[in-house]
Amino acid sequence: MTIPPELAAMVTVFAVPSPGLVRRLLDHFAKHGPMWLTSRMGNRRTAILSHIFPEAMESPLILHCVLMIAAKDLLKYDSNVELQASAVEYYGRAISGLREALSGEQSANEPTSDHSLLAVALFCLHESQNYCYNDQILPHLNAAATLLRPRLHLVPPNSSLRKFLVEMFCYFFSITAFTHSAHLSLSEARQIFEFPGLLEHLQSGSIMGTSQKVFFIVFRVALHLSQVESTTFSDKRIYRDIVSAERDLRNNRASFEILPDMSAETINDGVTFELYRLACVIFLQSLIDESITISAPFIQGMVSSFVSHLSMLPPESPSDGFLCWPLVIVGRCAIQQTHRTAISTKLKTIFNNFRSEIFSRNLAMLKQHWRYLERVDRNSMPNFSLALGMRNFNDAVLMV
Repeated sequence: MTIPPELAAMVTVFAVPSPGLVRRLLDHFAKHGPMWLTSRMGNRRTAILSHIFPEAMESPLILHCVLMIAAKDLLKYDSNVELQASAVEYYGRAISGLREALSGEQSANEPTSDHSLLAVALFCLHESQNYCYNDQILPHLNAAATLLRPRLHLVPPNSSLRKFLVEMFCYFFSITAFTHSAHLSLSEARQIFEFPGLLEHLQSGSIMGTSQKVFFIVFRVALHLSQVESTTFSDKRIYRDIVSAERDLRNNRASFEILPDMSAETINDGVTFELYRLACVIFLQSLIDESITISAPFIQGMVSSFVSHLSMLPPESPSDGFLCWPLVIVGRCAIQQTHRTAISTKLKTIFNNFRSEIFSRNLAMLKQHWRYLERVDRNSMPNFSLALGMRNFNDAVLMV
């Protein structure tokens, strides 16, 4: 998708330092934005830009957020001085504009547009795609929760944009809460995740495809873990909910056979759901029964199934940018070299395409974990606890 003529015309209005560079940044976002923002294919993939470019035509804040993301990403390929200056310039403009917009939100009776919410969502994308530190995304996610919760009770000015923003929030917040729940406004987010009918509303979404249920379970687990001091659950209600979620996922495996007339998107969605389902079941098992060993046949059977499904995806799947979490979870209990190779190869491939350090740093963490397992006395390796392998995720590298 090329940038709309109306947006191109704005280049001369907002261009700093040069119209040519701004056009280059917009072209970069138009080319790579769908890869960062959606797991859809074909026309639905490029259509994701229709949520953003029209808003950028109306709002300098959204335009500056788009230029900020593109400039920082483009620096990975070209470090010329003008580009470096533009990355700093647009980040400053976006931050300043966001502060002004949030101040306006506080003084208004109710929001008249979703520009502030979209800007915060774009900052979350920026901190993910152009990752440096964990703590940079956290205030933006909390701001998103604060902005989104009251909007759920209002008629959106643009229903398709609102649905996309809700889905974007649910993805980013659930996966980030898994590792950083102590720093997030979980009570406010809970009101969003438990909003009546929200899960059904997000079916066949732009980001999650058909995997919405798993993301909602990941959030529930993060919420429960934040309420207990250890993974030994004295609260029977929490324990029952985790057991129920695990049973639900066990009975909800992707029930499809790949047929010649099946669309590539249907296959991709089914495989992606299965990857998330298996990873979530493994993690829930580590919470339910701490006596389970990493080498237990049914655990390694799920790892084998995960790797088998991973091979069904094309080398550059549209879901790649959203696969870090299941790859890391299953990677933590991969003991066969072939399984480790498949997982590390996928993370390397994704990093080469996205250039986000989230993937390279999580791969480095996995390799460190595997080296630790190799140092474990081989006589005790079969008895290595799955629960132990799944610990120490608090404040780990982001997986979004």
